[in-house]
Amino acid sequence: MRVPLFSALVLVAAQAGAQPEGGSRMEGMVRARQASMARQRGEVDEAIRLYLEAVSMGGPPNALRELAQCLETRQRWRESAGAWNRYAALARLNADRRDAAARAEMLRTMLTSLRVRVEPAVAARVSRVWIDRQPPRWYAAGGVEHVAEGGRHRVRVEARGYATWEMMVPTSYGEAVTVVAVMLAEGDAGYRDAR
Repeated sequence: MRVPLFSALVLVAAQAGAQPEGGSRMEGMVRARQASMARQRGEVDEAIRLYLEAVSMGGPPNALRELAQCLETRQRWRESAGAWNRYAALARLNADRRDAAARAEMLRTMLTSLRVRVEPAVAARVSRVWIDRQPPRWYAAGGVEHVAEGGRHRVRVEARGYATWEMMVPTSYGEAVTVVAVMLAEGDAGYRDAR
């Protein structure tokens, strides 16, 4: 009876001393401190590398906040929002959680460039483009460009003699999006205009 009990205690002790994948929590704290010093020296890319190591080693939650700020300075908006979201889940104070979640949402919805190109060129010359509820624009050489907040946007293209083209286009994190509207002649679209 004593042997199984002893074995169980050894197993529990071994599990209690197990380290998170990638190193110990103490090593994560050391990496976070090294990252902070690198950031103070202006070595942002080195700080990002060290903060990533600190996080993978189970370092303090504020390493995620610092990582998110460093990623923002490098305009890596999507990665920064991910770090803010993780920090929002781990922060100790409710105010910090709310602020981090709001920052991640702000990055997701930041302004972006939405460009619409129309093909074939013969259809592009006579097409009008609607983006959301904006007035229609005549197609110009190179396409129609619109600055939009991150989210879903309705794009509609009409050209005389061609079937209407429409699509919902997602945008986020300030990443430019280009949509190509391939117009089909009304006869090719499977129906004729009944006018």
